[in-house]
Amino acid sequence: MQIEIDECVYWILHTVVSSDLLKYNHVTVKEENLEFIVVEAKNYCIDLTGLTKIEKITGMKLLQMKSFNGISHLWFGRKMKLVPQSQFNR
Repeated sequence: MQIEIDECVYWILHTVVSSDLLKYNHVTVKEENLEFIVVEAKNYCIDLTGLTKIEKITGMKLLQMKSFNGISHLWFGRKMKLVPQSQFNR
């Protein structure tokens, strides 16, 4: 079972970004069963240990990183696990 997206945000923000967070967004593409967290940070330096920790805990992978003038945009994503209909009827 996947952890909730709020917990994913927590792990990403505290493992990767620390104090230079500018903003973040949660994006879902329901047709494709995908969800993303897009983080904008200042002066970000890649930490492979932190990225591995995030992937193990949240199931979210760093898909894309774009940096310009000291501002980085990091795209984390994962497939959403659908809950079977029978669990809704309990």
